Amino acid sequence: MMQAPDFQSRWLGRDSWGAGGWLMDFKEGRILGLLVLEGELQLGWPDRLAQEMRPGQLVWLNLDSGRPDRCGVIGPVNPEVLLLSYPAPWVVSMLASLRDQLSPELRTLFLGQETATPMLCRVLEPEDRLWARSLMASTLCSEARRLLEGSRMSEFFFRKVFAETLLGDPVCRRTRRLALDRVAKVREVLLQDLENPPSLEELARLCGCHPHYLSRTFSEAAGMTISLFLRRLRIEKAAERISIGRMNVSEAALEVGYRSLSHFSQAFRAEKGCSPSAWMRELSAGARNSDSTA
Repeated sequence: MMQAPDFQSRWLGRDSWGAGGWLMDFKEGRILGLLVLEGELQLGWPDRLAQEMRPGQLVWLNLDSGRPDRCGVIGPVNPEVLLLSYPAPWVVSMLASLRDQLSPELRTLFLGQETATPMLCRVLEPEDRLWARSLMASTLCSEARRLLEGSRMSEFFFRKVFAETLLGDPVCRRTRRLALDRVAKVREVLLQDLENPPSLEELARLCGCHPHYLSRTFSEAAGMTISLFLRRLRIEKAAERISIGRMNVSEAALEVGYRSLSHFSQAFRAEKGCSPSAWMRELSAGARNSDSTA
């Protein structure tokens, strides 16, 4: 049986950026993606100028091209960063036959022998933030996380890499920008009333396009259908309510629009990888462990 690639993900808070932090755990042979959700950060290399990372950026690093030797937080805002680590041999094997379709910058960073800039910054799209929050949730069951993480991380990698093949064409660039704007608009509208979401026809009217066109372009831009997008928003909201102790499972399910507890449990398992009761047990265990080490 072929061994699964060694994908890794990690949540980086303020403590991760002191005295080398997470840099000490990663050696050569890794491609890193840093999704900077909050906070301003800085990376430095030997004999190179330090580079800043700002909120709303996706930062790609090739440790074979240059491993940072220092990192730090700039300013008072606590950082929220999702780190994705991919094995470089896997990246090379996946992209080698497709190198001509890659943007020149990514081709150089991922497949080049040497590069003067071992770091590339890109803008995070609205759906990337939602994706990151879902992946980095510490409450995901450990077994399910191992099963789901690899497929989600590989999907994210290819989605971000191949999105850049369209950027050279102004028409394609504008089309994608409009599609992403519609994703943001749909998210905004759905969050206003998760219990009673508008129909596809109403969403299309608010976005100024035909329902069929909205459905198709939304799936292409967000990587999922509107119904799956709504399910993810609902489950994340319910999980938040449960985790802070404001509601039990039944109350949270009702608030986000599930009239059937069994349907809610099925949706929860599909998003989190385990049942609500198992998720709560793991959450309680994590809280007890934190209290015992405090």
